[in-house]
Amino acid sequence: MIFKLVIFVVLTSLQIKAEVMPFKGEFSFKGPVLTLSTVRELTINDGVGTFDFYGNNALGNLRISSTFENEKNVLKSMEYEFKAKAALIINRKQKLLFGDNISSSGDHTWVIESSTLDHIVLDPLTAQIQLSLEISRGENVITLFLPNLKNGAIEENKFEQLGTELLEIDGVSYECALFQRIRENDNRITKYWFAKSLNYMLIKTIDVDDNGTVELAMTKLLSFG
Repeated sequence: MIFKLVIFVVLTSLQIKAEVMPFKGEFSFKGPVLTLSTVRELTINDGVGTFDFYGNNALGNLRISSTFENEKNVLKSMEYEFKAKAALIINRKQKLLFGDNISSSGDHTWVIESSTLDHIVLDPLTAQIQLSLEISRGENVITLFLPNLKNGAIEENKFEQLGTELLEIDGVSYECALFQRIRENDNRITKYWFAKSLNYMLIKTIDVDDNGTVELAMTKLLSFG
């Protein structure tokens, strides 16, 4: 009886972890031409998630948002929008719609027939939530499919765990699962830190390519759950 109770408690705790949890946090964003204090916020309403990432200052602004359906913790992108300005250097905008087609408007225009796809395709922001779910289930090698925002080509993205690492943020120490994205024929290196105590919420990324380094890191947790 005790053994069954222990198993029940363990399984229940795992099930609680493998859920999409709302949160709000302040993040620093540092790029080659733009540095901002930003907010990342995820809300859930009737099985639909809204993920917003935004910030602005006198030099520029950034706003990325996505909406997605959540069916038994399998996410399906509905909409994705990206807007960024930095003085006279950057002025970008793009919007993706997911349905019978995956269509892109803005700086890059293309259309993909969803019926031709063999895999669920996620937008870049929703993919971060799906990663958290997979990690909370104990996965250390994860494959997700995302569109190339410029040309619409569907690309396989493989994420492998490198280990664990402690990050201290606003006086709190977080044990993190450290992952790296692996893509063939790509010199871009992206690393991710997912906080175990926050249902493996993403709290830091470092992205390095030929254009420079982009770092996103939580500075303060405003709410969770």
